[in-house]
Amino acid sequence: MTMFPVSLPSVWTIPAVAGVPALLGQSVRQGALAVASTTLASVLDDALISQAAGQWGIFSSTGECVLSAAHVLSVSAESRYQIATAPLEEGSFLTYNKLAAPRTHRIQMVCDGSEVGFTSTLSGSLLPQAFATLTGAGALYIRKAFFETLATLEADLNLYSVITPETKHSNVNIIGHRWLRDARHGITMPVVEITLQEVRLADTPLYTSTAQPQGQSAVCGGMVPAQSTTFSLASVGDIV
Repeated sequence: MTMFPVSLPSVWTIPAVAGVPALLGQSVRQGALAVASTTLASVLDDALISQAAGQWGIFSSTGECVLSAAHVLSVSAESRYQIATAPLEEGSFLTYNKLAAPRTHRIQMVCDGSEVGFTSTLSGSLLPQAFATLTGAGALYIRKAFFETLATLEADLNLYSVITPETKHSNVNIIGHRWLRDARHGITMPVVEITLQEVRLADTPLYTSTAQPQGQSAVCGGMVPAQSTTFSLASVGDIV
């Protein structure tokens, strides 16, 4: 079979799309289109990540994400009721009430060492930002700040909200967490499971017209000045 030579083009026609770098021989226009396409794809990815971060996670009463250095992996919730019973004669029992138990939420997050506020985190450090990025010190500082923030949130008494794209569960408090670091997820990316519990708020009843005076609510009538008390020896002798 006769093989005929195939001539190759002097300049290849490479499309200017995202992910294709500028090659030698391309025009300036094609190179600019490739750079613009790559930049646009990066901006679009950042916008999608920011939008997802605003729809998942733990938020304060002002709508701010309290753990911005981690990304949500999973969200789960558990709600249950308890039925109260009382024993009766001959091995029987009586059911007389059904009570709602506090709802429990579990959020699994991964801290990969990336955060928008990375510059402000290292503003007081002696390490330059470029050196910290190359050596991985920046991610180390972010992970350390993440665990410190989580410990502070676990000890406080503030109320937060668990937000998903469909629902918002308000009045919850962080009651515990556990973390895991293994080779499957990445030894430098700790996976943290945060447990939150619902806090039921109830109004304090105020009674103004009661049958007995002691049934009314306590009223502060101002500061009461201290009074000195003197005892005579005769009165003490009478008591003895």
